[in-house]
Amino acid sequence: MVDRGKSGKQRRIAVSAASFAGEAKYDDGVTVSTGNFSEGVVTEQGAGAMTGARYVRFTVSVRNGSAETLDLSAVVPTLVYGSDQVPAAPLYTGVQVADLVGTVAAGASAEGTYAFLVPAGAPKTVLYLDLNGTHAPVSFTGDLP
Repeated sequence: MVDRGKSGKQRRIAVSAASFAGEAKYDDGVTVSTGNFSEGVVTEQGAGAMTGARYVRFTVSVRNGSAETLDLSAVVPTLVYGSDQVPAAPLYTGVQVADLVGTVAAGASAEGTYAFLVPAGAPKTVLYLDLNGTHAPVSFTGDLP
């Protein structure tokens, strides 16, 4: 299914950009959406803890509308904000999160939950989600809660 152009480089399956309230659609039928946004404040204490920092938590849903099994063993989410696209630090402790992992059969769906430290009112927020080496990274934009 992966196309190689004249240069021999692998071309990734194209995708439409989406808002945080919308759905991104890949050319092969895979769709990705975000939802269940919530915010909180870090209460963990100790070495490395950002006690008092604001975080945003959300779900990423992937539906495999393609005819092939979808590999999600290498998903990389990156959240940036502001005109300088400052990377938001991921949060793994003190909040329930679960990465997208494994494989998804044709017609099936999977969900992952992610949390990032983001200042209140952070402008120009963008989530880049790289599913695997076959699908192009998708971007979601919009206002966070």
